[in-house]
Amino acid sequence: MKTCNNFISNRARILLVFTPFMLAYLISELYRNINGVIAPALRHSLDIGPEQLGLLSSVFLLALALVQIPVGLLLDRFGSRRVVPSFMVVAALGAWLFTFPSYGAALTGRLLLGLGLGACWAGAYRANVLWWPAERLALANGALLGLSGLGALLATLPTEMLLQSLRWQTLFHGLAGITLILALLIWLLVPTHPAERENSGSALGGLLSVIRHPLFMRIWPMTLMCEGSWLAWQGLWAGGWMREVVGLHERITAFYLLGLAVAIVVGQLIISALTDWLMQRGVPLIRVMRIMLVGFVTVQGVIVWLPLPGTSLLWIVFGLLTVGPILAYAWLATELPSHLSGRMISLLNMAATLGGFILQYAVGWMIELWPQTYGHYPDAAWRWTLSLMIMLQVFAMARLLYLPYESSCTEASRS
Repeated sequence: MKTCNNFISNRARILLVFTPFMLAYLISELYRNINGVIAPALRHSLDIGPEQLGLLSSVFLLALALVQIPVGLLLDRFGSRRVVPSFMVVAALGAWLFTFPSYGAALTGRLLLGLGLGACWAGAYRANVLWWPAERLALANGALLGLSGLGALLATLPTEMLLQSLRWQTLFHGLAGITLILALLIWLLVPTHPAERENSGSALGGLLSVIRHPLFMRIWPMTLMCEGSWLAWQGLWAGGWMREVVGLHERITAFYLLGLAVAIVVGQLIISALTDWLMQRGVPLIRVMRIMLVGFVTVQGVIVWLPLPGTSLLWIVFGLLTVGPILAYAWLATELPSHLSGRMISLLNMAATLGGFILQYAVGWMIELWPQTYGHYPDAAWRWTLSLMIMLQVFAMARLLYLPYESSCTEASRS
């Protein structure tokens, strides 16, 4: 489906293509997750409750979702080198506006952040599809997500420690400057791939062919719910769960969120390498993905319903298993034509970020349905709300789990 490119060396490919887009993805992950640590400061500065906080965080994901279709079309037409840095300029503006002392300005800034960073995720995956052979795509995507996950790591304990000496507004001003520098580096350093050209007249037809593809129809509900839940947990509500239900101190919560981020990095790197090793020995990628997904959902249920001593350590296991939903990108990329990869990746991203937006906001909305006691919402509010999120993931996986691999291959070959 995809041809490997040999006109530059592997070292140049890593330094000039993989690394710049990985860094853009990294700062996107930092922006996405930072509200989990600065949430108390935001609530104090803007005088808002859980529902407004959930909206302020989740609007980032809504913007990511809304921009994915135009991003996919632009990526397939103009390429990652031009599209990604152009969008990052908008993100820098959003980071600056986010620091204004009003909820409306902060909400607008967060929206612009999502719009501006909407190409980082898809642009990096799109570059991998073009620059790496299909048999190494799961490994390349895992390395990309693992290393960019350092951004989520920086959004935890390191951010909490920085806030001891810096105002959160000052931190965002610095991030805006770094965003502009990264955009300039991508524009200047990344080579243009010969395949990053396509007749724009076929753009809509290509988009519809992806949407109608039977494998995409099977995958997107899982991406919506499973990856969306991951975004909701890591971006905001894992920290809220630890503080409000488990009763952990801010510093301890930040420490566990750091552990979660580290586990995501390690899991993406190690399990993706293991997946690559298994694929080289004939194990179907979808089989590995199913196992990871079952574990991914199961560990969430254990965290919510078995509050035993040490259960918070299961967030490490959760982080390791986040590779499960991401394997869908590599699986679909090997089944669809490479010239449609930008649109395929963006459509999956749209499903994931739309799911993250819905869940991140809905959790805060549902928790507020319970009355407060001494300034806190009852544990039952958290458990029943998050249990509903887990059950939706189970339903979304059902078709994927019970469909034999041979049937999916046959269906894919007919399409």
